[in-house]
Amino acid sequence: MSGIKLYYHIISPPSRFALLTCKMLGLDVEEIEIDLLAGKQYTQEFRDINPTQAVPALVDGDIKIFDSSAISIYLVEKYAKDDSLYPKDLELRTKVNERLFYTSSYIFPRGYAIIVGSIKGTLTEIPQDKINEVLRGYECIEYFLKDSEYLAGSTFTLCDLFLWCLMESANQIVPIDEKRFPKFLGWFNKVRSENEFFELNKKGADLHIDIFNKCLERNRQQSEKKE
Repeated sequence: MSGIKLYYHIISPPSRFALLTCKMLGLDVEEIEIDLLAGKQYTQEFRDINPTQAVPALVDGDIKIFDSSAISIYLVEKYAKDDSLYPKDLELRTKVNERLFYTSSYIFPRGYAIIVGSIKGTLTEIPQDKINEVLRGYECIEYFLKDSEYLAGSTFTLCDLFLWCLMESANQIVPIDEKRFPKFLGWFNKVRSENEFFELNKKGADLHIDIFNKCLERNRQQSEKKE
C-alpha cells in the first residue's frame, strides 16, 4: 500500500481533479472517501488533516495538503515522469498557473455558490444573476482558446484537467452554448473524448447534479408548503 492518502468525495469537482491527477500519473494512492452529506468533513480527526474541513486533502508521509491545485502541482512535481501536465518552461508554466488559478478563483466559486445554495440553502431555482456570472467565466475561457487547442497552448495540462472536472458538473447546470462559445464547447468535447478517465469524471458529476436537482425539488416543495 502506498504511503499517499487522498481524502475525497467523487461528487466534488476539486476532489475529482486531485483524483484524476493521481490516476494520470499512475500513482498507487489510498483513496479515502469522506461522506460530505453525512458531515464527516467536520470531525476533529479530519480537521487535523484539513483545517478548512473540505475535500480534497492529501497526506504524503509528513506532508499534508488541502487545496486541489496545490495537491496536483505537488504530485506532478514530485512523481511525474515528465513535465507534460505542468511544464517547467517558465513562460508556459506561468500561463498554466494563470488559467488554473482563474478556474479556481472565479469559475469554481460561482458554481459552488449555486450548488450550496440548493443543497444547504433554500434555493428553488438558479437566479439569472448567478447564471450571468458563470457565463462571464465562459466568455473568458472562450477567449483563452481563441488561438490554441488547449487552455495554455497545444498540449493538455493541469489547467485543462481542473476545468474539465468542473465542467462535467457545470455544463449540466449552465450549458456551454454552441453558438456563443464554439471553441469552449469544442475543447470540452475534445477533452472528454480523449481522456481515459471520462467515465469516472462523468459518474461523479452525474451524482453531483442528481443531488443538486433533488435538493432544488425539496426546496420547492418546502416553499410551496409555506405559501
